[in-house]
Amino acid sequence: MSEKPATPLAKDNPVNPLVVGIMMALVALLAPLMFSFTFHDGLCFGVLAVLWGFTLTPWGTRLETSDTFTFAILMPFGLLRLAYACQMVRLYMARTTKKRTLALGIVSELPITILLVPIFIMLLLHPDGPMVLFGPTFILLIVGILIIRLKPPPKPPEIWEEMPEEKPWLVEESTNA
Repeated sequence: MSEKPATPLAKDNPVNPLVVGIMMALVALLAPLMFSFTFHDGLCFGVLAVLWGFTLTPWGTRLETSDTFTFAILMPFGLLRLAYACQMVRLYMARTTKKRTLALGIVSELPITILLVPIFIMLLLHPDGPMVLFGPTFILLIVGILIIRLKPPPKPPEIWEEMPEEKPWLVEESTNA
């Protein structure tokens, strides 16, 4: 009486929730939160993650780890991303649904997006400002969606809303009499 898995691969290799959690936590902390392209005295490119940053300019290239100040600024974004990683573990333990997991994935990427939109608009409206293109990367959300698509999670147990409705005892007695 076992259910058929969604893909043939899911039948052969069930996914270990701990592996999913570790992989998602690493992506949450190491994958870039945002990217930037600017053209001001030359093309500049940069990416920023919770634990590191990379900058490529005409004057040089820098790869650096986050200092205490940068880490303190970026950690709230990292905590939301880690919450998404924990939710992925819960999904693969069959304790939540795909819909709730994906909703948290979107919410985990919203703060950096909301922060960047007004800055982007101000830079676009500034007449003498540099040409700028920047935004969030959504890498964590994409990785989570790919994991769910490639290795579907087990179906969570039915909750009371989905269970078939039973007749109340009073109705059953009146129909039997």
